[in-house]
Amino acid sequence: MFSDFVVTIAGRSFTVTSHDIFMTIVSLVISVVFWAALYFSRKRVVLLKKSSGTDQVSFELTRIADALERIANRPVDRAIAAAMRRQNQMPPLPRRDSKGSTHLTFGR
Repeated sequence: MFSDFVVTIAGRSFTVTSHDIFMTIVSLVISVVFWAALYFSRKRVVLLKKSSGTDQVSFELTRIADALERIANRPVDRAIAAAMRRQNQMPPLPRRDSKGSTHLTFGR
């Protein structure tokens, strides 16, 4: 095959074997083939233009999202409403007179 080469750069000697040269050539060929496959392949581009159909789809998706949020928040709304009812039904807190003692409003 090829013979070995000795390359001297800046006072250093490097031995380049025939296997090194072969592997470099194979790597370059594979790189060029891969680049050519990517460069010359057909490019597929999808363009979405604004139309009445896309407007209708976005409107329906917005409506569905709002409905799902309302459904998801129902348990929270119920819990808040129950807490508000409990707060309205609670007995009033004890009052303080001017001397600092508390008087209960339960008639003691």
